[in-house]
Amino acid sequence: MLVLIMVLLFTLVLLLAFYVINFVLSIKDMGKNKISAFECGFVSVGKIQNSFSIHFFIMMLMFVIFDLEIVMFLGILVSDLSSYVSFLLMIFFILGGFYMEWWYGKLVWVI
Repeated sequence: MLVLIMVLLFTLVLLLAFYVINFVLSIKDMGKNKISAFECGFVSVGKIQNSFSIHFFIMMLMFVIFDLEIVMFLGILVSDLSSYVSFLLMIFFILGGFYMEWWYGKLVWVI
């Protein structure tokens, strides 16, 4: 029991020592960019018109939708043979959605 208390005390002392050393040796630069909020790589000061394109948001949304469809595929693939029709319907809807995204030009990576 005494060994356990000694190990716990040593761990706490070592943790506190590392925390104090890190605090003392860290650089404390309080410039305007350092204390401002980080906005996903964009400079948070300046004109509001310098926003990002909606194209990136659409690509993220398509990724999430197709990712969820792949998760649904896994559920169908482990089920029995009677779910083959629902599997074909899901493939049909996914390919239809992919064709619509291609038709409306949402799959173009050039901004």
